[in-house]
Amino acid sequence: MSQSLATAGPVAAVALSGDLARPASLTVPDLLAWTQHRARVSFECATSGVQHHRFEGPLLYDVLHDAGPGFDRARRKDRLRFLIAVTGADGHHALLSWGEIDPDFGRAPVLLATRIDDSPLDRHGPQLVLPQDRCGARHISGITTIRVDGGYPVRA
Repeated sequence: MSQSLATAGPVAAVALSGDLARPASLTVPDLLAWTQHRARVSFECATSGVQHHRFEGPLLYDVLHDAGPGFDRARRKDRLRFLIAVTGADGHHALLSWGEIDPDFGRAPVLLATRIDDSPLDRHGPQLVLPQDRCGARHISGITTIRVDGGYPVRA
């Protein structure tokens, strides 16, 4: 660990869980292993008006895809029964569908931001960023858990 991280305090971790072949605990430094994408985002905040920020981080799709979601890859539509629940340290949570982020369907460029306005998020944890949302309600700071749930049975 670098000296700057060691003296800065603890590094927040995100628990990836649920219907995944490879559940994991990931920190912001871990998330730097994926391709980093940039997004300039403007969204309405109910308490403080319009916010403008620059975010950088991997796509949520890439991180979850690498964790091995439990759908049947031979059946394209099987992915559509999977939900993604994201929770922040403050208890704020949001729900997304796999179809929103999958390149074969919605292809939404949802980020797990590792930086905001050029500041690293190592100590606070990554942020869920949905550049396509007009309202910032699904932006989650300090993500603690991401749970993938395919608990909707497939009927033959």
